[in-house]
Amino acid sequence: MTASETQYFALLRSALWDTPVAIDGPIDWNGVMKVAKHHANQALLCGVASRMAGDNRPSEAMLDKMQAVMRGSLINQMNLRRILASAVTLLHQHDIEPVLLKGFGLAMFYPNPSLRQFGDIDLYVGLDHFHEACRLLRTLPGGYNWGEEVDKGHQYNIEFGQYPMEIHRVSADMDDPKVARIYTAIERDGLHDHTQRVDYEGLEITLPSKEFVVFYTFYHAWHHLLTSGVGWRQISDVAVALHAYHGQLDLEKLRLWLTDMHLMKPWQAFGYLMVEQLGLPEAEMPFFDAQCRRTAQRLYHKVMEVGNFKRHSRFKQRRPKSRLMRWMHSFFGIFVDFFYRVRVFPSVAFREMGSSLRQMFGKVRKLGDH
Repeated sequence: MTASETQYFALLRSALWDTPVAIDGPIDWNGVMKVAKHHANQALLCGVASRMAGDNRPSEAMLDKMQAVMRGSLINQMNLRRILASAVTLLHQHDIEPVLLKGFGLAMFYPNPSLRQFGDIDLYVGLDHFHEACRLLRTLPGGYNWGEEVDKGHQYNIEFGQYPMEIHRVSADMDDPKVARIYTAIERDGLHDHTQRVDYEGLEITLPSKEFVVFYTFYHAWHHLLTSGVGWRQISDVAVALHAYHGQLDLEKLRLWLTDMHLMKPWQAFGYLMVEQLGLPEAEMPFFDAQCRRTAQRLYHKVMEVGNFKRHSRFKQRRPKSRLMRWMHSFFGIFVDFFYRVRVFPSVAFREMGSSLRQMFGKVRKLGDH
């Protein structure tokens, strides 16, 4: 771990738990903020830096840049909050109860919610109300959409200037039918049967069950690790949710969900990092296992290398125009993904590769039948 990384985590722990900064010696602010940008949580560290005094306080020029980052985060959140209030109010008027996913619901768990960075609004409305909700939300002023919602797919997007809203018919799209059946039962429990109502600055909103908040936040981070890269912003979301709900979770339910979805080992590896790097108390990390240290170290290096949604490669970006070449591109992409994953989670890499190959050749067989 570099000196900048060590200082980055010390500052991040201070931001997450509102504790004093424990750093000996001068802080490499340029290096620290470079790491923070890679992991999409600069505003959190800027908030800590703005309160510091003495030799470790950033220069005035650096503080000016940090103030601009914090103002941008606050303005971004205010605009998103306004759009969220309009959307929820409109849906309530038509007896549709949206469930707030991800960003806004997680920001409440931070000591300073306005410094948790996010760029969109995620509303789950379910299958029964999906088309009606999309129709209503298209009437909000300033919205731009890319056409009518489709009958397949798990979400529909409307953009309000630079602020996107995602309307979800399902909270996650599972390709494997067996896994999809398991997840559908989890989704029913967390997004229909045991939701929670909270007051969000005067706006009554519905959140998933506490177990689903934790599970889904982790699953979202895990999914991005496998596909586009995950940063410490998303891992921090899991940690602050666990801290906020400590002693309130049905741990047997959570254990069953993680086991049925084959996620217990990844959960424990992420958990090790949340305890070791983020300072989450071990007692607040369900199913903590110190024996997964080696896997967690490999995961750490992968997270630090790739960062938040930054898994960019020329191979992944180049999509040929012809159908045959697209198929070849996707076929070889399965093996690119395999080698990306196998060093950290070998069993997951082999399982995902097998599933992807079965789906690809299944589509080929269907095309042949026609």
